[in-house]
Amino acid sequence: MTRYSVQRFRAAVLHTHLRIAAMISLPSSLLNYLLIETPDRGAVLFAFALFILWLQWRTRHHGDDSLRYAGWFAMAILCVMLYGVTISSEQMHLEVWMMIFPIAFAPIVEKRERIVWFIVGAVSFASVMMLRHDPPNAVSVAISIAAYLILGFVTLMLVRHNEKNIEQLAHLSTIDPLTKAYNRGYMKEVLASEINRCRRSGLPLTIIMLDIDYFKMFNDNYGHLFGDSVLEQVADALQHAALRAGDYVFRYGGEEFCIVTSGLDREESGQFAEKLRQGVFALDIENLQSPHQRLTASAGFWCVSDLREIVPSALLLNADNALYRAKDAGRNTVVDFDAIPDFEIEANLPQSAPV
Repeated sequence: MTRYSVQRFRAAVLHTHLRIAAMISLPSSLLNYLLIETPDRGAVLFAFALFILWLQWRTRHHGDDSLRYAGWFAMAILCVMLYGVTISSEQMHLEVWMMIFPIAFAPIVEKRERIVWFIVGAVSFASVMMLRHDPPNAVSVAISIAAYLILGFVTLMLVRHNEKNIEQLAHLSTIDPLTKAYNRGYMKEVLASEINRCRRSGLPLTIIMLDIDYFKMFNDNYGHLFGDSVLEQVADALQHAALRAGDYVFRYGGEEFCIVTSGLDREESGQFAEKLRQGVFALDIENLQSPHQRLTASAGFWCVSDLREIVPSALLLNADNALYRAKDAGRNTVVDFDAIPDFEIEANLPQSAPV
């Protein structure tokens, strides 16, 4: 999630850069043609503007995939900057062209690519300055490159600091503060993403609803502070059991948890849900309000292979129906939604969701 948030930030910056570049380059090309009478400069800016408009068109509907064009934009900007260094008549103009480049590429490329672009920019600017028809002296070149390196370094540090803040905020916005499991808001985003991913890959998707048995009476008997500690321990046990890359543990609300996993068939999903239930039982926490005299949990799951017409609400509702049946069957058990007879669903359970 944190990586995804940074990618969205970088994509947003890229789109902003493209809009600004288009708004500047198009009028500038016309200005050079009509008023300044420098058609060569106007042609370069017009070609750059056309390229920017093409990039805008390519990235308009690509979302985060638009970042694959970030390198193209950085190269185009570098070429324009080098052209500016070539035609500039004053030392200050040279430095201005050089200073723009780090600000342009740093926020939009991958972290591991920034140093490469940083070095390429320094070498390119130094080479073009020395190849000018009136090259500046070595001291001026050294000062200009030093200024470029300082500004570039500061820009890279600021961009990285900003990304760390985004990662931290994204982490805080997706994590339940008590249990450190994912929260319910993030669950909606993950469900939609996992449904689409499993549709493309043909993998089955399983959702498990797990509820701690007799937890209200547990809180009344042992106190809410100890109840909070138990919720933390249960969440930790669930997260230790759900170790696969496609496993997600969410706190659904109160003492209820939701686990999302993919790639398991119906039998494997049942075994996984049973493993989660046993993990709670293995905590060996006393609960005198339970017939088992210890903390237990009930779980219901639904494994779906055909996801063409499935929506997140259907997954949640039918898994919750299975949990309801597990509670009704005496608790401390696991129920498969597909194993519940239709007449029991209609007679005893909340209405099942359409599939």
